[in-house]
Amino acid sequence: MKKTKSIRLFLCLVLTIILNAGSFPLGVLAENQAEQGTLIPIIGFSADTVYNGEPQVLATVNPVTEEPDLNPELIEITYKGIQANGETYPLSKIPPSQAGTYMVFAAYRGDETYQSTDDKKEIKIMPIELKTSEFLTEKPVAKIYDGTTSVPENTLKGLGNAGIIDADKNKVTFNFKSASFLFKDVKPANSNLIILKEMTVSGDQGKNYIIVDEKQEAKARTSINISLGAGILPKPVEVLIAGQDKVYDGTPNLHDYQLSVNKTDLIQGEELGAFGAEDFYPYYGEINSRQKDVGNYYVWASGGFYLYGIDGTNAENYIINNQTIISKKKYDITPATVTVIPAYVSKIQGEADPGLSYTVWQDDSGDGFNKGLYADDVMFGSLEREAGEAVGAYDIFLGSLNNANYRIVLADGANKFEIIKKEDAVAVYGGNDYSTGGNGATEKEEESPVPYMGIALLLLLLIAGAIFFGKNRLTKMD
Repeated sequence: MKKTKSIRLFLCLVLTIILNAGSFPLGVLAENQAEQGTLIPIIGFSADTVYNGEPQVLATVNPVTEEPDLNPELIEITYKGIQANGETYPLSKIPPSQAGTYMVFAAYRGDETYQSTDDKKEIKIMPIELKTSEFLTEKPVAKIYDGTTSVPENTLKGLGNAGIIDADKNKVTFNFKSASFLFKDVKPANSNLIILKEMTVSGDQGKNYIIVDEKQEAKARTSINISLGAGILPKPVEVLIAGQDKVYDGTPNLHDYQLSVNKTDLIQGEELGAFGAEDFYPYYGEINSRQKDVGNYYVWASGGFYLYGIDGTNAENYIINNQTIISKKKYDITPATVTVIPAYVSKIQGEADPGLSYTVWQDDSGDGFNKGLYADDVMFGSLEREAGEAVGAYDIFLGSLNNANYRIVLADGANKFEIIKKEDAVAVYGGNDYSTGGNGATEKEEESPVPYMGIALLLLLLIAGAIFFGKNRLTKMD
């Protein structure tokens, strides 16, 4: 009996403990519910948004309008998902910043005013769409003409897009399979472009961007062909000048020349020529000093020459890189030949020698001779005659007569100087001067006495005779 009573007491104790344990949570729950209010917090979620490089809060828990504020410590917003780069974004209270798809959880744990509540939503952070028309480079896209449509390396330096945010400019790279110019010439009929084929985006932040073709309903593409405005610059070439020796003509002008283009500057298979316009005046001398005198000089030209294509070569694809050109070698200006013909000169024996005069004749390119020297040239020095003071004829020589720009030839100098006896000089009448042979020295002829008295007597006789005969005639008539 005692044993049975002990068992009953034990079972009663166990049942009491079980009942107390079972009723405890209900009491606590009732107590908690009694502590929470009746208002329900407002949970709001963002619509799908676009990457901006910053963490993005995609949900909010807000109080009821015109009701008490929520306790911030009881608000809980968490995120998890898959980023655009394929990496998992683990459950975190930190808002995501990368493009991707995220599950957003928002909850409020309740207080005396507000009830506990929670909700969730899938939200996407979309990549930034890069328009094909907004691609750009650091510098204008251009190359020197090379006869092809190829794009040299580093031509597209700083390739980017206006849609890239500033923080990502060094974290996004653009890659393309190939690049080529639309036209190969410097001045095509239509504007030139560079075509970049199969453009893609990469880099640390590359997955936050995607290229779209706005011409095809802004359809996003993983790779796409784009075009950039571009230009081809003319290729510089050197123009060469070849001159000739010339005979002195009183000017520094180079009359016979040949212009050519340095063939090593040309694209293989192309050929250019150069010509001088009406205002093209090559000259002998130095770059800032034109030389007309006899000597050995380079020949120069500055401006006034142009390019032309040969056998289909487009001259617009080239530009002259040296508007001042110089010959590779020197050329001679040689003396011009002139002929000196002494004038006949004479003097009376014992007088001083008069000046020896002469005329100069220059060769006129086979068409005859011109009198005188070129331009304002003069002869220096003087002719000389054969020595002697005896009466007779003497030869005239070149003597010291000279000009470095001329080769002087003496013609007909024999017996051109004469010494005459004084008593053999012939007087010239009629008021003319006596000439000693063209030297300019003259003396007056002695005048013959005029018979004035005889003339007067003759006139008186004639008058007297007229009177006498006149009277006799009158007497007879009476």
